[in-house]
Amino acid sequence: MKSNLATSTLAQKFNLSHSGADVLISSVSLASAQCEPGALFIATEGAKHHGSEFLDQAIANGAVAVLSDREIATELPRLIHPEPKAIAGAISDLVFGTSASNMELFGVTGTNGKTSTTNYLHQLLIASGLKAGMSASTSRIVGDRELAAQLTSPEVTELHWLLAQMRKVGANHAAIEVSAQALIRHRIDGIRFEVVGFSNLSRDHLDDFQDMDQYLAAKAKLFSPDYAQRGVVLVEDDWARKLYESASIPVVGIGAGCEYQYSYDDSMLEITGKHSLSVEFSQGALMAKNLVLALVILLEAEFEPQALAEAAKFADLHVPGRLELVSELRPHVYVDYAHTPAGVAGAVGEIRKRYPTLTVVLGASGNRDQGKRTEMGLAATSADLLIITDQHPRDEDPASIRHALVSAASTKLEAGRILEIPDPATAIKRAISETPADGAVLWCGPGHLTYREIRGEKVPFDARAIARAAVQS
Repeated sequence: MKSNLATSTLAQKFNLSHSGADVLISSVSLASAQCEPGALFIATEGAKHHGSEFLDQAIANGAVAVLSDREIATELPRLIHPEPKAIAGAISDLVFGTSASNMELFGVTGTNGKTSTTNYLHQLLIASGLKAGMSASTSRIVGDRELAAQLTSPEVTELHWLLAQMRKVGANHAAIEVSAQALIRHRIDGIRFEVVGFSNLSRDHLDDFQDMDQYLAAKAKLFSPDYAQRGVVLVEDDWARKLYESASIPVVGIGAGCEYQYSYDDSMLEITGKHSLSVEFSQGALMAKNLVLALVILLEAEFEPQALAEAAKFADLHVPGRLELVSELRPHVYVDYAHTPAGVAGAVGEIRKRYPTLTVVLGASGNRDQGKRTEMGLAATSADLLIITDQHPRDEDPASIRHALVSAASTKLEAGRILEIPDPATAIKRAISETPADGAVLWCGPGHLTYREIRGEKVPFDARAIARAAVQS
């Protein structure tokens, strides 16, 4: 339940300096565009701008007070804290009543698979007859509404607001995808999960983190009493093993020598160990391990094994842009979000097993973790034909991004098995024309996104629709 809190109360509780009138606030937002009547607007340093630059918009949308790290010239009541984001979660919890709501929350982190696992959790909860919401890279789901997702994990004020909206429509459960950046940037403060899950760790975001140890340390924050009661770790790499053995909350593992094991063969998924269940699942071994993690998270939340197996029969176990078959026409064309070396290797390996011929279309993003491009190019070299194209060049020269991918792949693939086609729409058309009817095309990178980032602008681009149209033409 929302609470109306006086600014003087917040000042006293969080040791804030307070000037101006004492007013009641009924919501909190870090984004001026998301302010509503009665909002406390938190104006602090962003990636490119300070929030105070957007104060007029916040006021126009209904903000009645401002919390900042500096003095701001305004007639609104003003609260000052040296690091507003550090207390934004606690304030949001008080105002939106998150802790008091008794919602059962499930969180998922990891490098690859966390979006799929979060979607599977939500789908299993719905199929179990429960009202549940979701916050994931693919979208935010509140009742019958599907809202666009800008970040993997929303800013903390938006996350608390989303949970309040879910409660309004009767949801008592929610599945939340949690990024490493969210954990170090206070985006899930004030949230406490019933059970959290960890999928894997492989190279990504080393522009944000100094090394893999620091990257793991960020993920491991989720497995602490501040955020969760207990956890589940899919123990299939050394980093996962390290987390499994060092987490500061009770955890169970999935893997050899752990509390749970699983096998996948001929579309049948079997979980054994602490609890046992069997599920028919036709989407392959790569996606099966994400479903395993979702199922074990719910088993650890004391869902009955047989009830979960029944729910899985009726659940729509489909994740937008994750090994998604865009059309039944031949050749089969799949679009995937793979944008890490391990993600590309996993997606390519999964589709490679199913078809005699495989063409891979691959691009990489600009600005971020440039060192992973060599590994991504190498990860795609089991393809019969590899087409390098543009993805999100952002502020970089796209030709230099393609060059890194081509140079790496060329060390393993012969000339003629690599094509460089800058325009992605042209690349997918060429891939389809070069692939036999009994083969497959895998487009790694765009996934569910409906835009490309070019020089600071999000240009409309729906890869799934473009691929579907191309194979149907």
